[in-house]
Amino acid sequence: MKTLLVVDGSAYSEMAAKMLETLRLPTKAEVAILTVVPEATFLGGITLDVIRGTSQARKKAREEQQRKATELLQHTAQTLAEGRLKIETLVKWGNPAEVILQEAEGKNASLIVMGAKGLTDPLSFRMGSVALKIMKYTNASVLLVRGKAITVAHESRRKDKIATLSRVLLATDGSKHADAVVQFLLDLPLPRQTEVIVITALQSHLEAWMKTPTLDFRTNQELLDRLRTAEEAGARKIAVKVEKQFREKSYKTVSVVVRGGAGECILAAAKEHNPDIIAVGSRGLTGIESFLLGSVAERVARYANCSVLIGRATK
Repeated sequence: MKTLLVVDGSAYSEMAAKMLETLRLPTKAEVAILTVVPEATFLGGITLDVIRGTSQARKKAREEQQRKATELLQHTAQTLAEGRLKIETLVKWGNPAEVILQEAEGKNASLIVMGAKGLTDPLSFRMGSVALKIMKYTNASVLLVRGKAITVAHESRRKDKIATLSRVLLATDGSKHADAVVQFLLDLPLPRQTEVIVITALQSHLEAWMKTPTLDFRTNQELLDRLRTAEEAGARKIAVKVEKQFREKSYKTVSVVVRGGAGECILAAAKEHNPDIIAVGSRGLTGIESFLLGSVAERVARYANCSVLIGRATK
């Protein structure tokens, strides 16, 4: 598995680095640590450097930025398990979102880890603009890191003080993207004490009613009841299958089936169970393939109070 860790010197990117350490990727896993020095490019490829010229002062300022970026990467690399991972560091210049997307594609990264906000993101937004663009347009899975999981990790009672995860809320509907999240978590050597809560939300009977306004509820109540029963049975089957996969690896698991809007149900479950990470597919069974991100995944990523893993199925 190839991972792209994005850092910018903010507290959020420090959390992202700590989260990557917490995940305990397999030995010799490839990790590229990327920082992007913002550089605006105007029409015709013109940059401020071109307008201002290549004066000595400007050249020195650019070299200083490069030096600080390099030091940031070296510091981040040192915080990860030295010798255990295959680490590469990259300093790039340009539009952060565009560069991150290009690097992820060029390196065929299967996972991008980054803070939910960065230095350039207004504090009034729940999610930074760069993180939002990456989440929408990348073909890789994305782990958006918020501070809550790191705080929990530092409360670990382990003597070696290695950060850990205690609870993961895994949303699934049996779609290929949900299955990708399941497989990603199964491939990680999560701490054995990690509890995996599997949640499946039911709402198809509501959608059937909304999409069929002429439906006579009185004469078709039996049909709706049958749909509801069949859907619940299907949801239980999906949840039990996923739960079994984690139990076979000795994880503590529990499954819940809830009814209502998927996004709202997942967020409500997060408040109840207080997970370190919410794991959800980028699209669900009802997602249209031409959409780059499902509404449920985006809603959860925007409003969750913890880190969110958005899984995408590989093509």
